[in-house]
Amino acid sequence: MGGVLMVPDFTTALQIKRVPNVYTSIVTVMMGAAFIGAIISGPLADIIGRRGLSVICAVLSILGDLLLVSANNLSMFYAGRAIAGFSVGVLSMVLPLYISELAPFNFRGRAIALDQFFIILGISIAFWAAYGSASLEHNESWRVPLGIQLIPALIFGMALMYIPQSPRYLVQQHRDEEALLVLALIRGDGTVEHKAVQMEFAEIKQTLMFEEKYHKIGYRYLFRPGCDRNPRRLLLGVLAQVFQQLTGANTLMLYAPILFNATGIDNRISALLANGITGLVMLGATIPAVILIDRWSRTKAMIIGSLGCGTCMMIMAITAAVANFKILGVDNIYEEEKAKQSDSTVSISNPSPVSIVFFTFFYIFLVFYGSTWGPLGWIYPAELYSHGVRSKALGITTAANWLFNFGALQISPLAFKSIQWKVYVIYCLFCFAMGYAVYLFFPETQGKSLEEIDLLFSGNFKSHDPTVHHPATASQALALLQQKNAKENMHFSFMDSTTSLEEQRSQQQREQ
Repeated sequence: MGGVLMVPDFTTALQIKRVPNVYTSIVTVMMGAAFIGAIISGPLADIIGRRGLSVICAVLSILGDLLLVSANNLSMFYAGRAIAGFSVGVLSMVLPLYISELAPFNFRGRAIALDQFFIILGISIAFWAAYGSASLEHNESWRVPLGIQLIPALIFGMALMYIPQSPRYLVQQHRDEEALLVLALIRGDGTVEHKAVQMEFAEIKQTLMFEEKYHKIGYRYLFRPGCDRNPRRLLLGVLAQVFQQLTGANTLMLYAPILFNATGIDNRISALLANGITGLVMLGATIPAVILIDRWSRTKAMIIGSLGCGTCMMIMAITAAVANFKILGVDNIYEEEKAKQSDSTVSISNPSPVSIVFFTFFYIFLVFYGSTWGPLGWIYPAELYSHGVRSKALGITTAANWLFNFGALQISPLAFKSIQWKVYVIYCLFCFAMGYAVYLFFPETQGKSLEEIDLLFSGNFKSHDPTVHHPATASQALALLQQKNAKENMHFSFMDSTTSLEEQRSQQQREQ
């Protein structure tokens, strides 16, 4: 959005007089709507379903983009940002949830990391679209980059028609046959009799029947202390999302044009080019996570990411202090560009190779963040919760992400203006503290099914070895029942909590 606001024709078309104030309002509207969307997305995902809610959000995203592209006044533009922001807030919760319930445990991390990769790809394309459209005349210079957003929204909406429902959602709705068919489609050899299909169905069914019988669902159970330790799980999920923001990545990416101005790049086109380069670095940094994230320990990767980001921040703080970087009037970066006049808000008293060191570690920071906390901030919370509270818990953790994102972007200009390079010191301390907190309190979830992770908390296991699998009671129970059925020549089927034993036996006799 910053790139569009730097286009003179945009400010003229919408009669914007004070660009910094408008930028603040646009950020507030978008993130406020995203926060609301994230908060209410939990109940909506349980009522409408993961896929149904995603389809609705795709339609809302298209509607919001149409309002943005066709806007001829600020009110219309704000409406488009609010609708698009609401859609982004809901999708930022429901997609990791949806993916975590569809993907097998040994591919779950990569699937969510792939989602993060495409988000970064979209951001990168937006950066380069703003750069490429900067030379266009009149309103095309800002309507074209906004209009390009319609393409992925349309593709996303149509692709959802070919993706199955979440099997866990289907079992929750007592649509067991459909759930088995979906599991057969995405597991095993495509038949419902396959052992992997039956084993996973057994785990899901037993867990959901237990939750229904003992009413282990809803917000009340999420906050109530008990053997499932849901308050602790919720805290861990919130911390994972908050830690992602406290790395300082969004602050650095937002103010990348200012930092590039420090090297003598002082015009609008160059600032947009700097944004494009930042997007490409982030995109490249996400690729290792897509390939390797399910081979890495979740906690070790977060610790390494924290130490790497913290070290980069420390070096950036030292170089900024040595070179005497002075950030002056940060808010003015989005003011209209005047002919042959620099819009730089950073002045350097003595440009030197120290500046090169600064920007080198700026990009190394993005590599550490993009390959660790970028995807893991979304992967880890999506794995923590039992089905009865999963969607509602993820709604809360995602809302925390948007809340701290908003806070960081609002406070950073004031912080840069008042304490200068010491901002990097603060983020450095945050990163090191995060790594220590992960080491002390975060259990390992890599390589385990969602039901096994549930046992990690309810069974109070403390293993940090991702290769150790704790007892999957439902799978073991199914294996024993299959052996017994083979000996007694009986056909096993699940007994619903609403069906008596006599009715179940009568049903088996009719089937025979």
